[in-house]
Amino acid sequence: MKLPGDFYATHWQQSPCFVPKACELGELTPSVTQLWKWARQSDAARLIEPDNNFQLTLDPQTPPSGRHTLLVGQVESLDWGLDAWSRSLPQLGRWAFSDLMISHATEGASVGAHRDRYDVFLIQLAGKRSWQLGTVADAKLPEIDQGGSRLLQGFHPVQSHIAEPGDLLYVPPGCGHHGVALDDTCMTLSVGFRQPSLGSVLEHLAQDGSTPLVVDTRDAPPGFAPANVDSLRQQLMKWIEKRSDSELRQAWGLAATQWSHSDSDAEGEFVRFAPGVRACQISANQAAVMGEIFYLTATSLEALCTRGLDTTQQDEDTQESLQEFHAAGWLEDASKDLKTHDFN
Repeated sequence: MKLPGDFYATHWQQSPCFVPKACELGELTPSVTQLWKWARQSDAARLIEPDNNFQLTLDPQTPPSGRHTLLVGQVESLDWGLDAWSRSLPQLGRWAFSDLMISHATEGASVGAHRDRYDVFLIQLAGKRSWQLGTVADAKLPEIDQGGSRLLQGFHPVQSHIAEPGDLLYVPPGCGHHGVALDDTCMTLSVGFRQPSLGSVLEHLAQDGSTPLVVDTRDAPPGFAPANVDSLRQQLMKWIEKRSDSELRQAWGLAATQWSHSDSDAEGEFVRFAPGVRACQISANQAAVMGEIFYLTATSLEALCTRGLDTTQQDEDTQESLQEFHAAGWLEDASKDLKTHDFN
């Protein structure tokens, strides 16, 4: 994935960015038949029919006769090559990665003008798609439920592009966008990134067992809503201010990696994290993995996320963590003869 040198200063979470010929994913582009096979075995597939009031169908089994868009999420957990590519994405930490989604649309099909709450890179894999783009101010536009899809009302695009295979479009959170397939071969890869919510961070911060009870400062009889909201706000602020850097870092790490699942049963001597497993380093010897804290050095974590880790060369604490990863189904055999790709 090739991005402009000023991308993070100029566009990241600020404005859309269209980059022609930024990627080469020809070898990883599935056939329409393969995508439908994945849809039938996935719990993250949906179908949208624009001619039927943008009707949304979950768990689709067969393509309809009319115009439609098939979307299959978490495809990195269904294909080794796509998972390897997702691990090669530059600059952005693995913790921020959400998932890969591939969509196939017939000519004229669209999912309507909408916005996402996360950063997304849209890579054209096959065919052509017309894109209309708004701004991050679209985050304030009202939405309407249309056949199960949430579409923007009052969307006014300020730029447009025609995406061909290899072209990339970055869309920041809240920015309205509307894509229309220009032929029956149109296929797009969506690479989603997201940040943990403050609510999730606070939830994990409050799970350490030392959270104090709220001091009852109500001046109303029991059974009524507390009247002194300012006092409650001050108590919460003081409690947060007293949290240490390590506590905040741990809560953030847990919130950032709490997602996904895997049913891998790898027990080999050379292992790595299975597709969909998320992790980040918290301190020198601690990592957050899938919403839990484990003993793991930065070197070991990097190996588990990339080339693989030799389990026979690890200390007792790391071995214990690896055993827990295996029991949870988070490991795969890294010694498999997988084809490698150069995606730069």
